[in-house]
Amino acid sequence: MFAQQVVQRGTFGHPGAVFDETEQWTTPLALAEDHDVVIYMPDTSTPQWLQRNYNSYLNKGTYVLSLFTFYRTPAACRANQIAWGLGDAAHLNACLDIAYRVRRALIDPVSKSVTLEAAAMVDQNGNIQPSSVQEDRVFRTWDQLDTNTQTALKKADELISRQMKIYDARQQSLR
Repeated sequence: MFAQQVVQRGTFGHPGAVFDETEQWTTPLALAEDHDVVIYMPDTSTPQWLQRNYNSYLNKGTYVLSLFTFYRTPAACRANQIAWGLGDAAHLNACLDIAYRVRRALIDPVSKSVTLEAAAMVDQNGNIQPSSVQEDRVFRTWDQLDTNTQTALKKADELISRQMKIYDARQQSLR
């Protein structure tokens, strides 16, 4: 996930393409938004994404998903920095150059939980800021997440469940 570039800018700074956990560029899908942020996920209908997550989804009901948060305002970035314990002036001032946050997590819709595997801030050009990479595994239940992230996860799960049913039917027909 932490290749040099993970976002290709589109119009008005919104992502035009995102680099997913299968190392493919895909079209981002908007999941939730408010006046400060928009949360996107990669296109999970690609054969690569479905194949990578199929067995885990089938056996455990889980999948790995990247979420991309587009910051409409520096204040939204600053709020994230403070939440991460990075409230010093250097990190808060860096928000002038940060356009996105990327998170990769193991999603468990059955238990309504998320295990964050990695996260990082992304600059205006779509590149990971190496000093911001966090790879501490953090477990949260959905009710411990902000409203936008909860909404994004619910919508993502609906879309992924639909795609997995289609993919499963194809797999069954091949047997």
